[in-house]
Formats: sequence, C-alpha cells, structure tokens
Amino acid sequence: MTGTDLDSLLDEPDAAFRRELGDALAGLDDEDALAGVLVRSPETFEQLTDRMATLEDIAAFAETDPAAVDQYLTVLWNGVEIVTTNIGSIGAAVTMDTSVNWCATDSPVAFHATTDPSAGTIAGGPDPLDDPEITFEGHTDVLFSMLGDDEFNPPLAYVQNRYEVVGSLERAREFDRMMETVTADMAAFA
Repeated sequence: MTGTDLDSLLDEPDAAFRRELGDALAGLDDEDALAGVLVRSPETFEQLTDRMATLEDIAAFAETDPAAVDQYLTVLWNGVEIVTTNIGSIGAAVTMDTSVNWCATDSPVAFHATTDPSAGTIAGGPDPLDDPEITFEGHTDVLFSMLGDDEFNPPLAYVQNRYEVVGSLERAREFDRMMETVTADMAAFA
C-alpha cells in the first residue's frame, strides 16, 4: 500500500485498523519507500505513531497479530533513523549515547533503540538488545504511550508505578528529555 492508503487507514475504526495494518505497512520496510512516505506525507508517520500509542487494547492486538506490531516497530524506528540521519537539526537533538529496551509485561512485545550523538542518529526495531543500558518494563499500552502519546507524562507514570526502569534512573530521565526534544522537532517537521 502507499502512504495515501496508510492515510485512509488511520481514520478507520479500531477493528479495521488492526485487520489492515500489516497490509498498509507492507513494503515500508524498504528504506526508499519509507523515505518517500516521509517526504510526501510526514504527518502520516506522526499520525501512525499517535494511533498506535493510543490504540485500545494494544496488548491483545500484539498477541493476535505480532507480525503487524513488529512491522510497525520496524517502520517506526527506520523512520526515526531516516529523519535523524537526514535532517541535521533533528539529529543535533540526539545528545546521549545509549541503548534502550522496552519490554512488555503483558504481551510478547519487546523493542529497542540505540542513540549515537556523534552521528546524530537514533535507530531501533523489534526485539530487545542483549545488554542495554536502560530497560523500561510495563504494560504494552504504557510502552506504546511512551513512543507517541502527547498526553503521556513519563515522570508521573513512573511515580504511579505504571512502568519500571532497569538501569540508571538518571540516565532514563536524560533519555526521556532527549526524546521529548527529538519528538518535538520531528512534529515540527511534519
């Protein structure tokens, strides 16, 4: 499907969105195809992230269609890498060198990111790293909210025990602040 098809899917009810997401993302694991969507319709990437961050019962979706969720995570992190690599002002917001895992406690979802300030890049994808500096553990909906829900408040969610941090809490806070800046810069780009 094209970015336009993905655009129309974003407005579908949850059941149709879940059913058709894998098909809509097919081919976007190709860097050139994804870059084309990012250039033609950058708001689509942001809306997809928002939709997945707020999708009702994301844990059940991850259980019933793990391939579609993995496809989304591949598209998400490949898109972030393309943007941070090619837009200097966004890459400049990458200020710490770290590796991070997100591991769900209520579904098979696990994914990772690595950051490189010297290259100004963030990369990642499905599956956890073997030895990350930071790991966020929590329910799937909380982990996806961390990725794209504008209303999600990480410090408050942490105090409310909605997720755990394995590793340095200070480094996790530093990572959160950096990602807030990168995300805001990417939203301005869209």
